[in-house]
Amino acid sequence: MSGYSQQELDEMAAEFAAMDAEFAEMGLEEMDSELSEAFAELDTELEAAGLGSLGFEAGSLSELADNDFDEAFIGKFLRNKAKKLIANIVRLVRQYGDCAKCVPKVVEAVAYFKTKQYASAIRAAYDAYLCIRSCTRN
Repeated sequence: MSGYSQQELDEMAAEFAAMDAEFAEMGLEEMDSELSEAFAELDTELEAAGLGSLGFEAGSLSELADNDFDEAFIGKFLRNKAKKLIANIVRLVRQYGDCAKCVPKVVEAVAYFKTKQYASAIRAAYDAYLCIRSCTRN
């Protein structure tokens, strides 16, 4: 059993439920490290076949948008969502000090955000979230 009190466990459950809802909005609830690796392999195969990557990176925003206004809206939406999610995972990793192994994943999300790669920042934040959630259950 973990070293957390029942109240702390209940609070964690509520926080994780809220974060699950946040990531569910982004369609990442099924993403985990294995799936990420599978997508990376798929992208490699698609690239080799001349079909290009089907991934969603910051550089492809113009492909998703019909006009400059849409592109600005999508970029701002992703930026704001990434900022909120990163703030939450930073708070969680600080709150649950037992999760030091997850700090590099949080740093990665922040690094993507700083370089304006917001979709990648969201995926990295999700990976960090899964790490934090996992380490608090041990």
